[in-house]
Amino acid sequence: MSEAMNQVEQKLQQHLQVVYRQTVDADAYLDGLRQQGKAKFQDVFAEQSCFKTKSNRFQPYLQEVTENVELWQQQKNDEELLQTIVQQLQLMTETLARLKQIRQAG
Repeated sequence: MSEAMNQVEQKLQQHLQVVYRQTVDADAYLDGLRQQGKAKFQDVFAEQSCFKTKSNRFQPYLQEVTENVELWQQQKNDEELLQTIVQQLQLMTETLARLKQIRQAG
């Protein structure tokens, strides 16, 4: 395997770890909002997003990304799958960052 592919794989793993921690925090926050009768949405992401998953929590979306990364590790020449993974991680990262801003704003 080429050094570039090793670096891509390593970056994906690092990003997944960061997103995992943010996902746990975000889901706990959303659970708290639901207990207060808030956060009544059906899906975190719009239907036309790059995810097949539909959930009102982040964890199932992270699971989809993780499964895609595992599949890509077996098929490293699948550039379309890699592109999907990058889009998914970007969307999750941006959404989690916005949620964190909302939380901090009060």
